Amino acid sequence: MKRSALDGSQHTNVIYLVPGLLLYAAFVFGPIVAALGLSLTSWDGLTMPKWVGLGNYAALFSDSRFYIALRNNAELMIFYCVLPLVIGITLAACVWNLKQREQLALRTFLFLPYIMPTAVLGIIWAWLYNPAFGPFNQFLRAVGLGRFALPWLGDFNFVLPAVGIVATWYFFGFCMVIFLTGIQRIDPSLFDAAKVDGASARKTFFWITLPLLMPEIRVVLLLTVIASIKSFDLIFTMTRGGPANATLVPNIYMYQLGFELNRFGAAAAIAIVGALLTFVINFAIHRLLGSKSKGLA
Repeated sequence: MKRSALDGSQHTNVIYLVPGLLLYAAFVFGPIVAALGLSLTSWDGLTMPKWVGLGNYAALFSDSRFYIALRNNAELMIFYCVLPLVIGITLAACVWNLKQREQLALRTFLFLPYIMPTAVLGIIWAWLYNPAFGPFNQFLRAVGLGRFALPWLGDFNFVLPAVGIVATWYFFGFCMVIFLTGIQRIDPSLFDAAKVDGASARKTFFWITLPLLMPEIRVVLLLTVIASIKSFDLIFTMTRGGPANATLVPNIYMYQLGFELNRFGAAAAIAIVGALLTFVINFAIHRLLGSKSKGLA
């Protein structure tokens, strides 16, 4: 029998991992190490970096704008994570009962926003929200509700929800598709048994569908939390963090420090804190929901 190239010893097969490891080191691990080193210095991008140790981190955690950015990011998680998950799983349960042709059409239509660049969506929605000629305010005025026509992206109370709604609209179709895929792997005999026992659609959803979708819920939360903490282009194209820091998030603040104020060391410190925050939150989600998924397996 002819031997495969992969039938060698374990040490020999490690050679095949080298190209991937080199690419990972060059484009992932290397920049992380560089950012960590840069965060320990004071650098304006022109002169030689000056070692400041943990000075950037100390300044960051005494900076009120950084805490405003964290608070805004926490509030945006409702729109990035919670609402898309709830809407997505509800729509998946409803769409699942449709015929295959209608299900495919609706699924494709609702997934379309997710394939568009968020920077482009930000520009489109900024136009929709325009207080002078935006379609939203024009419609409100046309139906006699002109008193509700607001400068949505200029109002301190409504700007964060206005941006958050765009994020929810962007993600809920993606969440729905993930949950539909999860429902497809559930044994149909469980639904048949529930129907024979006289269980209502609501009880079937809460006692069968929802618990068995726990792995998909974990995946959705992991991806949307990462997207929330990484949020930049949508907010940048719509508000640039304004008005008066009302939509400021860590990545926007990092951009301002680095590319507007030339404080690249402080900007790198925000990047490292954001990466650690992402790791901690996702680790907690993985441990919490991962254990429940194993319990249902």
